[in-house]
Amino acid sequence: MSTQENVLKDMYKAVLEGNAAQAHDLASQCLIMGISPLTVIDGGMAPAIKEVGDRFGLGELFLPEMIMSADAMQAALEILEPHFEGDESSKQGKVLIGTVKGDIHDIGKNIVTALLKVNGYDVVDIGRDIASTEFVDKAIEMGVDIIGLSGLLTTSLPMMRDIIEMLGDDGVRDKYKIIIGGGPTSQDYADGIGADGYGATAYDAVELCNQMTGN
Repeated sequence: MSTQENVLKDMYKAVLEGNAAQAHDLASQCLIMGISPLTVIDGGMAPAIKEVGDRFGLGELFLPEMIMSADAMQAALEILEPHFEGDESSKQGKVLIGTVKGDIHDIGKNIVTALLKVNGYDVVDIGRDIASTEFVDKAIEMGVDIIGLSGLLTTSLPMMRDIIEMLGDDGVRDKYKIIIGGGPTSQDYADGIGADGYGATAYDAVELCNQMTGN
């Protein structure tokens, strides 16, 4: 009989190798075994995606492999997400998250989204390659507490500044906490554009949200 440790190792391998069908089946198996979605993400999926990102950065993996791993992670999340904790009355806060205009990379964003949901946040994920005006309009429309801006390309960084400036121009900047993350971002860049926080990892982003909402 499979132990929790073995199943999590299998999940790690499935995501690392980009095996979406296996990741999907393992997610179902984890739920049947009573393993919480947070444990599955923490113990299998997130470490695998981190390794994929590290290998990609070193030139050991290429974009097709990275996309396959992201697809495997997404296949597992589709099974796990309906079982994330928290009803509306117990939500920790509402977060708008997306990848800024000119950037289609969303692996990191998807991990942050999953972790936030597991931790009880109401998350509005507006996708990737999103225009700055859409971030602003959606934040106002949805009444969110936090805006998360993601980007992996250096060329996408100015869009983060644009969004913050647009919020200021609309007189609503102080209504939101803004966090940024992604490969080329840094604490210095966050400070420079007037963001409220920078998350080097998905777990950092969740911790930032906890601090900002008092959780």
